[in-house]
Amino acid sequence: MHPPPKGKQETPTSISGGGSFGTIVLFLVQLFFGKGELLAMFSVPKWQLTGGILGAFYVFVMVLIVLKVGVANSLAAVIAGQLVMSSIIDHFGLFGGQRIPFDMTRLAAIACLFLALWLFFRK
Repeated sequence: MHPPPKGKQETPTSISGGGSFGTIVLFLVQLFFGKGELLAMFSVPKWQLTGGILGAFYVFVMVLIVLKVGVANSLAAVIAGQLVMSSIIDHFGLFGGQRIPFDMTRLAAIACLFLALWLFFRK
C-alpha cells in the first residue's frame, strides 16, 4: 500500500462542513423560490426521509473506502451493487415498476462486472 500523499487531506469532518453549507443554501432556495410550504416536509411518509441519511452514510463510507482501495475499485463496487439490486427490483417489479425478467444476458453482464472487480482487486 502506498503512503498517503503529503499536504492537506480532506477528512470526513472537513467534508461535512461543506454539507452544512449546502443544507443552508438549499433551505434558503426553498424558502425564497419554493412554493412557501416549508411545513409540507413533515407530511411526507417518514421512509422517504431516509434518503438523506442513507446518502450521507454513503458519502461517509466512500470517503473512508477510497483511501484504502482506490477510486476505480470503489466506483466499480458501487456500480456492481447497483446493477445487482436494480436487476432484483426489475425482476420482481418492485416499487410499481414494470417486471423485466432476469435472463442470461443480464447474468453475463453482471458476471463480467464482477470479473472486472476481481481483476481490479487482485494484487
